[in-house]
Amino acid sequence: MTKTSKVFDTTKKNVKRNRWLSFATIFVSTIVLAITSFFVSAAILSRVAVKYYEQRSQVIIFFQKDTPEADILTLRDKIYDPTLISDIKYVSQEDALSIYKADFAENPDLISTVTADSLPPSLEIRAYDIDGLLQVITNVNKEKDTNPSIDEIMYFKDVVDNLKTLSRIINIGAIVLISGLLVISFFLIRITIGFNINAHKDEIQIMNLVGSTNSFIKTPFILEGAFYGLVGGFLAATIIIIPWYATVLYAQGTDFATWLNQMLSDFGLSFLRTPNIIFIPIYYVSHLVFGALLGVVSSFSAVKRYLK
Repeated sequence: MTKTSKVFDTTKKNVKRNRWLSFATIFVSTIVLAITSFFVSAAILSRVAVKYYEQRSQVIIFFQKDTPEADILTLRDKIYDPTLISDIKYVSQEDALSIYKADFAENPDLISTVTADSLPPSLEIRAYDIDGLLQVITNVNKEKDTNPSIDEIMYFKDVVDNLKTLSRIINIGAIVLISGLLVISFFLIRITIGFNINAHKDEIQIMNLVGSTNSFIKTPFILEGAFYGLVGGFLAATIIIIPWYATVLYAQGTDFATWLNQMLSDFGLSFLRTPNIIFIPIYYVSHLVFGALLGVVSSFSAVKRYLK
């Protein structure tokens, strides 16, 4: 038997000798990694959603009806900041009328009483993010104090503030929760490896006396931790991704599916609408790699602590 085969054989025996402890470690690691994966995914999805709505939050500057177009365009160029503003659009009175007609197409009585002259021209401003939008609002309000052509500035400050607060809560909550779960998994694997080291201390002493190298003695325990992480990562990915796609496929043709498909398309997550041959392998590999790294780090810590 080669040295490498002996290492893997020892790792296999360590796992089998303490089956219940190994099963418990894999079970808890799976639950911890699944919960971690769920909240990481939820945090990413929430962040994408917040970013999506951030970019669609806008400030609308309404002007006096008799404001010359040249003055509006001059102001547009003045307040435009490419580091803050993603889009700034001039809406003429004729454009405003077209929008009004489209919004009230089912109510011809309202349309018949409105003309272009009765609607104000405006500038619609979108920022890259919430912080940029708040800065734009501040700049526009300062401009309003000195520009009599500006009639009204409309923005949903409460919505903007709520989005910003939600973004912070999601980020902080995810970091705290995930950190706690990872600590639990880390110490669980570490305790398991430490238990195995103590259970085989006589064998380890004999191996040391007959000249076995430190790496030969330590490697099986490190591989054992990697095994727990790999299996936990695989199972965690499975119990999340399969129910997700099963739910999506089962709901096809319902109002929920229509809403979900539209939302995922808007957020640029169309690969979550149906099983994707590119996303699924990446999803599994990321869980396997993360689980293995967690297992290796945990077992290495146990080896360093219990093996002298």
